[in-house]
Amino acid sequence: MMRFFVFLLPLLLLCACAAPTTRRPGIPSVDSYDMREIRRELRKFSYDEITRRRQRLGQIAYNLRKSVGEDLCDRRLQPDIGVDLMRINRLTVPKWKSFYDIYSAEHEDARTVYRRQTGEIWIEGVYKNSAAEKAGLKKGDRLVSVNGFAVPEDDNAFAELYKHLAQGGGEQPVEIEVERGGQIKKFSFRPDMLCPYPVAVDENAPEINAYANGYSIFVTARMLDYVKDDTALAAVVAHEMAHNVLGHREAGETNMLVGMLLGAAVDFSAGGDGSAMATGAYIGNNAYSKEFEMEADYVSYYLLARAGYDYKHADVIQKMLASLAPMEIYVYSDPESTHPSSSVRLALARETAKEIDLKLALGDKRSELYPDFERVNEHLRRKPDLTKENSLW
Repeated sequence: MMRFFVFLLPLLLLCACAAPTTRRPGIPSVDSYDMREIRRELRKFSYDEITRRRQRLGQIAYNLRKSVGEDLCDRRLQPDIGVDLMRINRLTVPKWKSFYDIYSAEHEDARTVYRRQTGEIWIEGVYKNSAAEKAGLKKGDRLVSVNGFAVPEDDNAFAELYKHLAQGGGEQPVEIEVERGGQIKKFSFRPDMLCPYPVAVDENAPEINAYANGYSIFVTARMLDYVKDDTALAAVVAHEMAHNVLGHREAGETNMLVGMLLGAAVDFSAGGDGSAMATGAYIGNNAYSKEFEMEADYVSYYLLARAGYDYKHADVIQKMLASLAPMEIYVYSDPESTHPSSSVRLALARETAKEIDLKLALGDKRSELYPDFERVNEHLRRKPDLTKENSLW
């Protein structure tokens, strides 16, 4: 009897809950034609928004990566033609049938919306002033072959495609065949040479943010939607690029290791439980974090100037970020913060603009502007070629 009441109690509680009181119109069934059309409408809108973000960010990233130059890029420059490629992946069967049903519907809708076959790779966008635009490639062109390599339809198609695009190392022309309006067209042209930091949209992160990992750069969808001004967004990308260019992640890892070793020594001598090592690692990892952020800001304005952006207007990003956290305008030495205050960063932006103005007035070319270094940056001097190790393509 007791077991009966245990099962009955949740049902009684549910019946006692308040329920909606409106009478809503009926909606089409899940498998109806109308509901399929609604799904495709949403799919199209989602596709357009994601494409808009990706191409906006891609154009800005292309401008910056093309103008960094080998002197400021810590790795060998890499060939790129300047297109945004799209593909409907092959439908793979997930582990659970319920998920398979969802993916199957999504796959069907994708083909209807894109009007493309599974496995095709086509050009969804061509960046301005890129090698592809100058050669005459257009949005909608379907790739047939690259340097004689037929475009594959398997899951590794993009990796294989980029490998063949880069095989000439920029020294040889790229040979590309596309299908346009039912006709095969051939193009042969030299690619652009870019600093190989891929820049991508993080569609899943919930915060307004951008970050670099030493090899790539990521900007969240919320940051892209918040920063409407392209020059301000270019300042965000240039800041993260400067972190990579200057080797800040590598420096942070070195500092963390030093702090960890010092903490381990304290633990060993005092018979500790490892807490000193953890504290040392934390302190080491955050050592010079504010200074690294200021250095990235400083170098980023040079990258912007090289790329032709209005480096004087770019300081608007500091105002936009300050509006997200107004109280931080007045906090100059918060020990818990890894970033300097927005007022300090805005002041640096304006002083750097004056410095660039002076260099240009003295005859420096925009494309050759170089920040002032107090001492040699070892990361830049070594210029390690890490492209193969980290699969930057």
